[in-house]
Amino acid sequence: MDQDTARALFEAGGCLVVLGAPAGMEFGVDLDTWETGPLFKGIKMIPPGIHYVHYSAVNTDSQAGMRSGFFHEFVSKEVVVQKWNPETELMEPVAGAEAERIKMNIRQLDANLGAYPLSTDHDSMYRRWLYLTSSITGAMLARIMPGNHAFTSATGSRYEDEEMALAQKMLARAYPHTPHPALDTDLADRFDFPHINIRRSFPAGATGTELQKYSQDKSWLLRHCLREIWHGEQELLGEFQLAFLIIFVGQNFAGFEHWKRLLHLVLGSREALKDMAADLVVPMLRVFMRQLTDCPRSFVTEVLESDNFVAQILNELVLNAYEMDVGELDQEIGRLRVFLRDRFSWTLMEGPQLQELADAEEGEYAPVVVDMG
Repeated sequence: MDQDTARALFEAGGCLVVLGAPAGMEFGVDLDTWETGPLFKGIKMIPPGIHYVHYSAVNTDSQAGMRSGFFHEFVSKEVVVQKWNPETELMEPVAGAEAERIKMNIRQLDANLGAYPLSTDHDSMYRRWLYLTSSITGAMLARIMPGNHAFTSATGSRYEDEEMALAQKMLARAYPHTPHPALDTDLADRFDFPHINIRRSFPAGATGTELQKYSQDKSWLLRHCLREIWHGEQELLGEFQLAFLIIFVGQNFAGFEHWKRLLHLVLGSREALKDMAADLVVPMLRVFMRQLTDCPRSFVTEVLESDNFVAQILNELVLNAYEMDVGELDQEIGRLRVFLRDRFSWTLMEGPQLQELADAEEGEYAPVVVDMG
């Protein structure tokens, strides 16, 4: 990079200043990770947009500990100042006069700031990151992320809190005279994902026919959530991306349940496939393939194949698209089939094959939902 280009990028890009970072720790931005040196004081030339800063303290045996980090939407020329806390082994925001002094003298730190890897080649880290974050917004981070958008590998989510609340209700019913401690409902240190009850996917007061239909077809629930929770398809896709990044780069499995439910909600909506194919289903399949492209095979095997969920929901999509004759999805499903075969040796069956299997399961063993109302 020539000097004029470097100067222009320094002027336009954002800066992250890190005070007191120990040498030898793991430190990274987005999909890249480095080892800090004794003179390290941060990163410069960060392009505007959503970024994830992450780090791990290293013990005396050179083993990295739990990953911590934060999301931040950088704007042009912004300087963000953080300070290392050796007691908590976490970075904390710096504000006030100290931060202003550093911002005024940012050029003095130039030699101690590493450059963001800003190659725009097709397979560059930055281009891959843009694909993975294309629908995430600052407003979404403010709504879902814990305080300061910071979290560790151990940060929990609303899903876990609700499971605990359900368990407490069951205990209270079983042992009504035994006191039970109140749950901590403070979401300041939780991912506040909107709750998607994928099992209750039918309207209140549904008839027996509606119960049977919408227990399997998630179309009513998808339309309801798009109306009540999200402001359009892009917001849903952004949450799908954010949940994946919490797992993949944040090394926190709290995002996994939300990621799975969103995938099931969209790809399991049989009735809605036709009218939402172009605006939601095809974009989600492309995001899904982009996510798996960046995953090591071991990650896919250990995480995404753990309960055979992905294979089941993809087969359901193929069958529904075939039965509903959604021609708009044929090309994208074909691309998905080739992608899974070439990258992971997965076989995604054709619609007629799945239809034969589904027909074989019909009859006396087919599920029946009885209207109890």
